[in-house]
Amino acid sequence: MKKILFLESSPRKERSITTEICHQLIEKLNCAHDYEVDVLDLWREELPHMSGTNLAAKYTIFEGSALTAEQQRHWDIINDHVQRFAGADLVVIAAPTWNWGIPYVLKHYVDVVTQPGLSFTWAPDTGYTSMLPTKRAFIVSSSGGDYTKGSGNEHEDFAIKYLELWLNSCMGCEVDIISMTMTALGQEAVDAARRNALRKIESIFESMVLREV
Repeated sequence: MKKILFLESSPRKERSITTEICHQLIEKLNCAHDYEVDVLDLWREELPHMSGTNLAAKYTIFEGSALTAEQQRHWDIINDHVQRFAGADLVVIAAPTWNWGIPYVLKHYVDVVTQPGLSFTWAPDTGYTSMLPTKRAFIVSSSGGDYTKGSGNEHEDFAIKYLELWLNSCMGCEVDIISMTMTALGQEAVDAARRNALRKIESIFESMVLREV
């Protein structure tokens, strides 16, 4: 059975419009295929800290040297998370905008799975090259303001652009973006953002169906 990895980074659960739209997206994707949904709640998951030992292991790999037994033990835990990502056919990311960026639990996850020799390679002449199977990823984002192209505030977006760069460069993903903006302006604005997001989901679904025909 094909698998969707759902990265949940909003602590608001059912009160989060970002999480709500992710569920709507996953439900729509399941109209095309029967997916197993692997939910990774980043507020509950005990991700490994990128401590001195883990960083030492990372730089040891960069240098082309062998890991110590302790470094290998820590690296294996990190590798488990990389393989969980790699094993998904689709990735859905709930990414509300916090202070122009992403929630710190999501950044923690990015730092855990973005590792040389596991998820990517790097060379001076080619830059980053993903080692993971190509897949499609969906960024579902919400923000109180508008940082989309043409808003005049694009330069303040350190959330969607960051995630898109990460997914493209290191994780081997083609990226679709469902962005909900101006949600701080009251219920009417929230409802309008929701309608726009649902229309985008329909458009994505139609393009996926046509691609498979």
